Amino acid sequence: MKSRNIRFLKTLYLRGPNIWTYRPVLEVWVDIGELEDCPSNVLPGFVDRLCEWLPTLAEHRCSYGEPGGFIRRLHEGTWPGHILEHVTLELQNLAGTPGGFGRARETGVRGVYKVVVQAWHEEITRACLDAARDLVMAAIEDTPFDMEATHARLKEVSLKYLLDPNTACIVDAATAKDRGIPAIRLSDDHLVQLGYGSRQRRIWAAQSDRTSAIAQGIARYPELSYRLLSSCGLSVLDPDDDAPSEADDRQPYRLLVVGGNLIAAARMDASNERIAVDVTEQVHPSTATAAALASRVIGLDIAGVDMLIHDISRPLGTQNGVIVGVHEAPKLVAHTQPSSGEPRPVGRAIVDHLFPNGDDGRIPVVGIIGSNGTTEVAHWVAEFLRLGGKFTGLACEDGLFLDRRLVEKGNCANWRCATHILMNRAVEAAVIENSADVILGQGMAYDRCQVGVVTGIVPEQHYGSYYIENHEYVFKVFRSQVDVVLPSGVAVLNAADPMVVEMAPLCDGEVIFYAAAGDLPVLSEHAERGGRAVYVRGDDLIFATGKEELVLLPLAQIPYLGGDPTSERLKAVLAAVAAAWALGIALHVIRTGAETFSNEPDNAMPSNMGV
Repeated sequence: MKSRNIRFLKTLYLRGPNIWTYRPVLEVWVDIGELEDCPSNVLPGFVDRLCEWLPTLAEHRCSYGEPGGFIRRLHEGTWPGHILEHVTLELQNLAGTPGGFGRARETGVRGVYKVVVQAWHEEITRACLDAARDLVMAAIEDTPFDMEATHARLKEVSLKYLLDPNTACIVDAATAKDRGIPAIRLSDDHLVQLGYGSRQRRIWAAQSDRTSAIAQGIARYPELSYRLLSSCGLSVLDPDDDAPSEADDRQPYRLLVVGGNLIAAARMDASNERIAVDVTEQVHPSTATAAALASRVIGLDIAGVDMLIHDISRPLGTQNGVIVGVHEAPKLVAHTQPSSGEPRPVGRAIVDHLFPNGDDGRIPVVGIIGSNGTTEVAHWVAEFLRLGGKFTGLACEDGLFLDRRLVEKGNCANWRCATHILMNRAVEAAVIENSADVILGQGMAYDRCQVGVVTGIVPEQHYGSYYIENHEYVFKVFRSQVDVVLPSGVAVLNAADPMVVEMAPLCDGEVIFYAAAGDLPVLSEHAERGGRAVYVRGDDLIFATGKEELVLLPLAQIPYLGGDPTSERLKAVLAAVAAAWALGIALHVIRTGAETFSNEPDNAMPSNMGV
């Protein structure tokens, strides 16, 4: 017999794009038992108790699109799964890690729901979810709940797992929509990778992988710093002299230099470091030059330069101003959250320094999904990239490969192996095989991709797991691969599969269709719009742009087909050459690959090779 309780049947951490959103989420399968018969409007005093403990729920818009929308839903009657979603999100807000995205959806089983909440940090969101269940149950059962203690505990969890403010402001600037640089957290102590593969950079607080160990050592050695700075004519406080006395009326200032340029300056309170006033616009040009020179002399790409000076708008030398220290890991909070004055976009300045001229730190990433045949397509695409001169990582059901070398055996079409490829500094292009189970149970490893391939879908093949029960749900799963194609990218779609064809309008970039038969109506319509397509005409493999056709090569010259142009292997060839075309690989390279392809890997080597 079902109880009047909220039970968690299963919790999934979807670390990347998934059927719900582009962002990481926690998906919980929730059984509310007999509470299915108890919407919020039939529970005496429930809404009042909930709002007393969490008054900020009044800000939730819910389905009405305005503050108070969720409270209105509570009074009208809504179910515990939906309530759990909103309470979890609000507890995340109070803990200092804004949630924002949430969903609660019924499954085909009565009383069982999927509750989904945004989860940048798994541990924090899990703690908030558990606390939300306790709070909702206490409100239902009219039992005491210590909101103050819960809030304090969740804040403590957040402080343990959140990125420090320095690192966070850089990551936020990098991943902002107008920069679009992917980020991977590499450790619990704030080491973060920005970008993928060979084009990545790493940051650790306000230090980057351009910050040399020698420069760090100099900055930490006051006597050596003093000698080097003073030898360049800079006014520097001698570390052997007495520290400034309280009678010293020179003001302390903190200047931030990034890539040789002054980015921000703040007047600090000598007795309280949390008090800072932005003075960036007041800095005298010669003082800015002195700060930049100090950074360059020490050898730091990102530096905090502390000064004692009466007036930042006047030159150092005219008022006995001195440089007190040059720091290799400056604190950015004084500039991002000054007590007074304009916050400065120092995170963006650091990102622009690490990724100049609009560089997004991305390598070509190809994602491949389908009910069947995706592993062979993945091998083909990886081979084309390799022939095109790219050191290519491949994660597929056959294993993990680096430039055709097998480095891990077994099924590596998963989030872990794909992430290892994206973290590898040697990798210049990545080919990643996905599956319905990966998208439903793990999320995709990459935030966006250059090329997304959907080979074909057999809906019934995916029924029975993750509460998948119909074609519509299957469509949502597989469209995820198309959703993440970059605006500058391409979706490669099987024109012979009606469900796949329906995904074309969802792509932010271009669409290339492929099919064995070149007379499909969808190809004709695509050609009328000037679109690209790959198909077979007669005995030839055709590349078409609009109504213009180019013979790539005769099918008889593709050994992989084994002399049978009607075989299932032809579908893999078509999908792969279309993906290669989408990647901009030269046609002569594609021909060579088609004529020579072999998916036999080189001898295995240790799994850390090439990292």
